[in-house]
Amino acid sequence: MNDLFEHADNPGKPAPPPSVVKPVRRFAGMSPREIVMLLAAIAIFIWGAWVTKNLVTEDASEPEFVQLQLQSIISEYLTAQARSSADEQTAAQQTGMFMTTLDHTVADLSESGKVILVDEAVIGGDIPDVTESVKAAVYAKVPRPQIAQAPNGEQSSQAARVQSEMQAFMASSEGGEGDGAR
Repeated sequence: MNDLFEHADNPGKPAPPPSVVKPVRRFAGMSPREIVMLLAAIAIFIWGAWVTKNLVTEDASEPEFVQLQLQSIISEYLTAQARSSADEQTAAQQTGMFMTTLDHTVADLSESGKVILVDEAVIGGDIPDVTESVKAAVYAKVPRPQIAQAPNGEQSSQAARVQSEMQAFMASSEGGEGDGAR
């Protein structure tokens, strides 16, 4: 065992050094721990800037407005159905299927991020018209009614009467939005 005072009597002999401490390596005057903390702070700052940019960019996007001539699509179908040779029950089934398909097509268009304005609601501006594409999509799923060939003018006048009654009904109930009892 070494005694601390053992070398005190002998001044010529150097004292053993106390425990050797390794010097801390420094880079730009910072310890490794400080460097790691600085890099973590930079990474958090960059991530926060990226998140902020994405949130601001998504909120700033404006919805796309499109117009649809819904009444003309329905009127065209009903006119063709009135002129077809289908009986009442078949015509009612086909019309129900047409209306359901039209509803789903318009809903799909809306879910794709478009805001649909009915043609009558558009006063001015340059809003794209999607009527033809909606009509094509519906008729791709539901066949158009085949117009019956009338042997005499009686069936043609009956179809014209039904068409005028349908148009009058649609006009009086504002395109089917009313309660129907007026």
